[in-house]
Amino acid sequence: MTNTLIDEYLEQAFPLCMELPRQKKHLSFILHKSRIVATGRNFFKTHPKAKVIGYAFDEMHSELDAYRKVPRNLRDKKLTLLNVRFNRFGALRIARPCELCLPWCQEIFHEIHYTTDQGIITL
Repeated sequence: MTNTLIDEYLEQAFPLCMELPRQKKHLSFILHKSRIVATGRNFFKTHPKAKVIGYAFDEMHSELDAYRKVPRNLRDKKLTLLNVRFNRFGALRIARPCELCLPWCQEIFHEIHYTTDQGIITL
């Protein structure tokens, strides 16, 4: 992923993250051929798959929210996950998939990228 693309994705993510009514403003983009095909966020809505994965209170994490929006015809393609998180002041923070998300994300995604305080990290 090029620096230009990363900057473009972060520019798109910032206003979306700032709208979230949570302290930890976490957003996931799923990309296919550098095009955003799905966006997800952490929120308090429950979901049956969240219960199966073992999320606290069955609340959806942004990775699951985004993946359930990926068109079925793209699910067997090379997909990239980009997790982004900003704090309430607009500074980048760590958005590494949690220990519950990481195993299934590694099975599904060809590449996984996430923000840190210093920028983007690739798993």
